[in-house]
Amino acid sequence: MSVITKTHFKFKYVVGKGGFGKVWKVQQKKTDGYFAMKVMLKSRILAKRSVSSVMNERNLLAKLKHSFLVNMHFAFQDRENLYVILDHLDGGDMRYHISWKKKFTEEQTKFFMSNIIIALEYIHNLGVIHRDIKPENLVFDAHGYVRIIDFGIARILTQENHKDTSGTPGYMAPEVMCRQNHGISVDYFALGVIGYE
Repeated sequence: MSVITKTHFKFKYVVGKGGFGKVWKVQQKKTDGYFAMKVMLKSRILAKRSVSSVMNERNLLAKLKHSFLVNMHFAFQDRENLYVILDHLDGGDMRYHISWKKKFTEEQTKFFMSNIIIALEYIHNLGVIHRDIKPENLVFDAHGYVRIIDFGIARILTQENHKDTSGTPGYMAPEVMCRQNHGISVDYFALGVIGYE
C-alpha cells in the first residue's frame, strides 16, 4: 500500500478546534469514506512542550480498537503538521445533548452509561486509564451509540501516579485532586458524575 498523505483526502469543513490545531471532516478519495482529520501544528506542540503527550495519545490510539471508542485509521506527518485520521462521529457530544434536551429518561441514561462502561472495561483490561471522562469527550455516532474520544491525558496505569493531576475539575475523583495514587476507579467516578447530570 502506498504512503498516506493529506492529498489522499478531500477537506470538507472544520468540525472542531483544539489546543494544537483543527479537526476537519474529510473524505478519502479512494474509498469515498468519511473521517475526522486532526491536524496539529508541530510548532504549537513544541511551544506548549507537549511532544510526549501527543506521542502518548497517538501510541495509545494505535493500540486501541473498539466500537465504543473513536478509532485511529492513519497517522502521518509533513514538515509543518501531524495528522491523525479518526472515525468521523457526527452525532454531537454529550454536553451539546445535555444542554439541548435538559434531561434524559432513565432508560436513555442507562443505555448511554452502558456504552461507556463497555468502552472503559475494554481500555482498563489493556491497562489504560482515560482520566478525562466528561460530556465533551463522549460523542454520539450516526446510530446513537456513545463513543469515548480524546486520549490526550490517558495513561498506562502505574502504581506511583500521585503526581498526575490531569483532568477536568468537576469530574476529577478526590484521590486525583488530593494527589494520591489512583486507579481505574477515577474513570468510574467521572461516569457517576455524568450519570447524575
